[in-house]
Amino acid sequence: MTRARDLAIFLVYDRPDRINERPELARSFFAERCVSDEQLDQMIDAYRSVGAYVELFEGEKPFIEALTGGHIDSIRRPVKLAYDGSESGVGPGGRKPGRKSLVPLVANSYGVICANSSAYACAIGRHKYHYSTLLRSMGIRCPRTWCFRPRRGWVLGAEPEPGLRVIVKSTFESWSVGVSEDSVFVVDDNYEERVREISERIGQPVTVQEFVAGHEVNVPLFGCPEVVIAPPVQALVARASGDPKAILTIEDILTENGVSHPLFDGDAETTDRLRQQAVAAFDALEFECFARLDFKVDSSGVPWLFDVAVSPGIGSRSACYRSLLHLGFDHPEFLRLVAGATLASEGLI
Repeated sequence: MTRARDLAIFLVYDRPDRINERPELARSFFAERCVSDEQLDQMIDAYRSVGAYVELFEGEKPFIEALTGGHIDSIRRPVKLAYDGSESGVGPGGRKPGRKSLVPLVANSYGVICANSSAYACAIGRHKYHYSTLLRSMGIRCPRTWCFRPRRGWVLGAEPEPGLRVIVKSTFESWSVGVSEDSVFVVDDNYEERVREISERIGQPVTVQEFVAGHEVNVPLFGCPEVVIAPPVQALVARASGDPKAILTIEDILTENGVSHPLFDGDAETTDRLRQQAVAAFDALEFECFARLDFKVDSSGVPWLFDVAVSPGIGSRSACYRSLLHLGFDHPEFLRLVAGATLASEGLI
């Protein structure tokens, strides 16, 4: 890696014992979603092997203390970079929006580059209802979307019409939290009870989207600063015998080999639509460095953007790595690419 010996990398990742501090986190598979010690060791080795300084911080608090206390400033590497792999909002009740903006905001204040876009992009990128509504207003094709809050009800009193097929998912989370086979249903007289039950079970507002059947396709993008699109890959669910229309649940993601990521085999016109929509959304949400955009491609070859990831998984089973694997990158090379793209976005390489 160019300039690796000038580089200090700070990895900010939650550890499973955070649920002892915030028991409510157990409701959204918090411990299960934490990156394993083995994966963290792989990441650290990938960067240290080329001469970079690497330090792991178990959550945002130790990282901020290292900034404010002068520890990070004392590390004599001219370029300092942080990657925030923490999960979503941790508040007194377990779930609050906006946490993903904390590390980039504070890091920037202390001259540390963050590989996770700006604080604004990270905040809105973890609120499904807000970014879906914003993107639709800009002409980017997203499913119609509503938001239900357990205590306050529907945002602006708007709710889906009877007879519409919808899917219910968490508003602040990634990893398909809240999604099960029961999350997809037709709006009827009793549908709000089902929406409320999912919301209360995961302890946060839920986003209700018009359900789009089709292939799920993940598109990683790098801002270098020009946008580079990695090969789109499908997310195929193993338990459904590779059925491209199967609903991806958190249990599938957590299961070893529960999801595979072959190259998307759509025709040239569909792939071009995917790329155009991905670049447009990346630009509209002011993403930087590295992100992943997720689409459903319907039977007519039309892509519908339904989810975004401001800090995509970078483990060996992640969609982003599997995409770059198709270009011949091994996992350590992919990890170094994430850091390299961030430095390129800042004009440093």
